[in-house]
Amino acid sequence: MVRATFADGSNVPRIPPVRVGGGLYWRDANWFARVKLLHAFAQNNIAPVAETPTAGYDDLRAEITYSWRPSGSHPDGLNEATIGITGTNLLNQNIRNSVSYTKDEVLLPGASVRLFATLKY
Repeated sequence: MVRATFADGSNVPRIPPVRVGGGLYWRDANWFARVKLLHAFAQNNIAPVAETPTAGYDDLRAEITYSWRPSGSHPDGLNEATIGITGTNLLNQNIRNSVSYTKDEVLLPGASVRLFATLKY
């Protein structure tokens, strides 16, 4: 948390809002799963010139992956493989970066889900 003012008591520009978050994860030999939530409070302590308030938001993220090592010697040299799915902004909130100069015009990406694979040789 940052709270900054100039000597005259006015707010310093581009200060991020108070944020709090947490998450849970679980891992075993092959599986990895995690979920996390970040809450950013509204930022209303703004500079008096060229800055606007920013609404708060909740950013929910989740991921699950499965990794394995092929048994024996794999013909193409594959040592390890991982497949997974990850999601960001799963609540599909309108998120604005309060310290960005373009926050009033540009939202951060909405809900997204990504399927991925990683191969190690």
